[in-house]
Order: sequence, then C-alpha cells, then structure tokens
Amino acid sequence: MKFSELAAYLDQLEATSGRNELVRILSEVYRACSVEEIEPITYLIQGRLAPFFEPVEIGLGERLLMSAMAMAYGKTKEDVTRSFRQTGDLGLTAHALAPKTRAETPAVVEVHRRLWEIAGTSGEGSLKAKLDLFAGLLGDLDAASAKHLVRITLGKMRLGIGDPTVLDALSFAKQGDRSLRPVLEAAYNRSSDLGLIAKTLWAQGVEGMDTIKVTVGKPLRSQLAERLPNPEAVIKKLGLVGVQPKYDGFRVQIHKDAREVSIFSRNLETMTPMFPELVAATIALPVKSVILDGEAIAYSPASEEYVPFQETTARRRKEGIDEFATTVPLRAFVFDIMFRDGTDLTPLPYEQRFAIVDTLLKGSDTLQVAPLTRTDSVEILTRELLDNISRGLEGVVAKRLDSPYQAGARNFNWVKLKRNTSGQLTDTVDVVLIGYYGGKGKRAEFGAGALLAGVYDSDKDEFVSISKLGTGLSDEGWRDLHRQMSRLEVSEKPARVNSLLVPDMWLRPEVVVEVLADEITPSPRHSAGKVGDQPGFALRFPRIVSFRSADKKPEDATTVREIREMFEQQHQRPVRD
Repeated sequence: MKFSELAAYLDQLEATSGRNELVRILSEVYRACSVEEIEPITYLIQGRLAPFFEPVEIGLGERLLMSAMAMAYGKTKEDVTRSFRQTGDLGLTAHALAPKTRAETPAVVEVHRRLWEIAGTSGEGSLKAKLDLFAGLLGDLDAASAKHLVRITLGKMRLGIGDPTVLDALSFAKQGDRSLRPVLEAAYNRSSDLGLIAKTLWAQGVEGMDTIKVTVGKPLRSQLAERLPNPEAVIKKLGLVGVQPKYDGFRVQIHKDAREVSIFSRNLETMTPMFPELVAATIALPVKSVILDGEAIAYSPASEEYVPFQETTARRRKEGIDEFATTVPLRAFVFDIMFRDGTDLTPLPYEQRFAIVDTLLKGSDTLQVAPLTRTDSVEILTRELLDNISRGLEGVVAKRLDSPYQAGARNFNWVKLKRNTSGQLTDTVDVVLIGYYGGKGKRAEFGAGALLAGVYDSDKDEFVSISKLGTGLSDEGWRDLHRQMSRLEVSEKPARVNSLLVPDMWLRPEVVVEVLADEITPSPRHSAGKVGDQPGFALRFPRIVSFRSADKKPEDATTVREIREMFEQQHQRPVRD
C-alpha cells in the first residue's frame, strides 16, 4: 500500500463522525493490508511508531517541523509561520504548502521505516540530521500525505478512533462481523499491543491469539474494581473477602527481567525514569523475572504521612527526579503478582497470588505488601473502611479470594468502597472534558466559565455528556486549565462525542477530571444513558476534586454502565462514623 492510499483512507476517517462508519472504513484499510503492512499501519493511525508503552519519540516538535517544511518546500520560515497562523494546524499547513499530487509516493512500510530512522537519530549533529531526513520525506509526498505525516509526527491524528474501534474493524475485516472481538480483546488485555494483535491475526488467524501470552516488558491492561454502596452489600454479594487499603496514589505495573526493570502507568505509559527508588528495589528482588501490580504513593519521611495525589504525580516532571526521590520518596504498596520466573500466575486464585507477593517482598522497605484482612463480617469490613479513611486513605478494596487476575476487566471480583466528605459511602466520578462555555465577569479572564463533561460509553466507544462543571478550582487552577484546553480546541464536535448540549468550544476528549457530586439524577438534557425517549443521567452539584490525565486515558473514565449502577445504589442506606 502506498502512503498516498493510506492518506486517502485517513481523509475519509477524518470526515466521519459515526462510529459504525469509522469501523467500516478502517476495516477496508485492513482488508487492503498485507501481513507486513498491517502492524505499522495500526501504529500509524494511532499517531505512533510502536505500541504506546514503548517510549519511541520522533523528536520533532512544532518549531522543528516548520523548519523542515521550509526546507522541503523552498519557503522561508516566515512563510510557513504565516500559513500556520492561518490554519492553526500544522497538518493543514503542510497540506497548503505541498504539491497537490506526486507521480509516485513511497509505500507505507517505507515511510514507517524512515520515521524509525529519524526517531533513532541521536548524538552530535542529530538535530540537523533529523531535519534533513524529515524534509526529504516530506518532499516525496503529496499534500494529503504530508498533512497526515505531520499529524503522525505530532501524535495528533484527529480521527476519533479508540482501541475498541480498531478491534471491531479487525474483526469485520477478517470475519465480516464483530464476532472475533472477544478473543481479540482478551489477547489485547494480555499484551496491550494492537499492532501485534493485527499482525498475528493476519499471519496465523484467530488461533494465533492463543500464542500471545503474558510477557515481561509488555504491560497487561489493569484489572479494575466495581462499586457497591456499603459493607453490607459487599458481604452479601461476595461472602468471604480479602480487604486492602485503597491508596490515593499512582497505579504502577512493575516488570523485571534479566536485562532491566520497566514501570508502566495504568494508561500503559512507560514511567520508569520517574521512580528510581522503585527500580532499585525491584532489581534487588530474588527473582529473575516478575510482574507486580501496586500503587505508588509519596510520603513524608518526617511525619510518615502520605501526601496528596497531586504531589505524587509531580514525579511526571522530567527535571529534579533525584531531588524528589530524596525529599518526597515513594513507597509502592504491592497487592498482586501476575508473572514470576517464566510462569503466568494470572489463573491462580488471588489468595495464592497474594501469598507469593508476601513471601517475595519480605525485607523490602520500598516495595511493601498491601496488608490484607480476611473477613466475611460486615462489622469488620466497616471497621477497616473507617480506619483507612481516618489514616488519610481513600477507603478499601474488597477482593474475592478465589478469583483469577482478569486483565482489563472491571467486575465484582474486586469491589471498592469510598466515602465522601459528608460521610456517605459513595465514589467520585472520573469525567472527560468535551467542551467549554465562555466566562462572564471574573470568569472571562480565565477563558472559560463552565466546562462540559462526559463519561465513557464502552458499548459504543464514545463520550456522552453528563454535566456542566463550574466549581472546585482556584483562580490559578482555572488559568492552568484554560492553557491545557487551548491545545485541544476544535471547531466541530469530535467524532466520538455524543452531546445534546452544544458548548461555545468543543474539545478533543483527552483531559480526565475527578469530580464529586451530591447525587446522580435523571436528565433529558444529557446523553449519558439516554435511550429513546427515556432521560439520561446528570450529576447534581458536581465539583472538581483533581485532574487524573496523568494516570488515566479518556477510555478509563467512569462508564455509563457504572453511572447507571451508582444511580441504583445511591438510595441505599449509607454507613457513617
């Protein structure tokens, strides 16, 4: 497949807002792919050269791309800058400056190879070499191809394609319907690598999915917890459980093999440089290979108290990591193990996996075992909940002791219990910002008066509106938020957004915000959970608690199904101190 052919498909995807149509077009792309092409194409449509967990960066930001365009098209930097000011999109800038057609454009595989070469260029003189290589590649492409090449380089594809859409498209391309989705998704949950799924399916058929195993260095998609309203409901549904603290920290998946340690976030991002103390502690473990699941949380050595989530996520900064490690060190509370010395442990009952963790981590101060209390008593579960809240933690997670580790699943094998500030047992909601309204008065200087927020409909792979947000941030918080939102503004509703309300400005759904609300109410104004003439759901008196984009992808936001369950649960009797 020529890159110009892929660009034509990408133009179709960009112009499409319906998910079924996105799946149809993408399945056409896949049907046209050879075994050698399907893996790089899967990465490229995500704006990547490799799986998300591999830290491969092309290393060309906006200013350097403008320099490359000037070189490729015989323009001055001022010409390119002027065009960029008019378009507001470097992809459209390249489209405006490039020749509309080329007699011959390189193959997709060749473009992917050349981008890899640019990404791998380093050392003295590497910046000039990157610019020369990229300008040369631009010079071989037509206008539509140049537009998408620039967007791939920036990781801003604007296609509205999520992981479920890719999995459905692969199933349609291979089988003609969605019937392969469950087996493809199971393999994806074990590997987190859509390109690998696609290539294996094309090379070996659906039977090849069984060859995709849990592997050190490839993060599993995290197992997640369901919600129940109170300890009585937990014991009634689960019976005997293991109860552990729920830490307000940073979910970490720690991998060790003979060569290195890798640490991944919940959203599959490689975070190894952030946690030097965790790397050192993992190297010291008496195993050749291991995969651990836990929560990293910063603490004050003087008071031995845990610090708020936002201070923990300060580790995302690239500078000053060693200083942070000294002044605000981390502990990882490990609650699960998925792999050890060549053996996949995910099928084992949780009680057995926990016993392995307990033995493995003895003597480590940095990697600590999350304490486990076994009980089938409502009174003991309530005591554990209130005790952990009094220590400044979020609450508890109750786990079925006979359950396997189910990567990517959210079910009642794990159940979380939290309490809000009024003393009710409830949970916060993670929403995705999908638009904003202009401010009035003092809010006008912040650039936004209210935010339009949505939750994730996992069945339809789209974000549906549930609330407007206007409280919970300081003045400086509003200014910071507006700076974040400015790079996400789009003139038309994004492909995967479903909202009856129309904000002054739409946003690409990328920013995840944790909010607390008094209750969930029926609402005809919002599309979350709306079916036919039946009303959807809305959040009553929502206020922003924190930003969670550091550790959650938009698809990790609260789902419509969870909102419906919370709505049904909220009238049950709360437990108080």
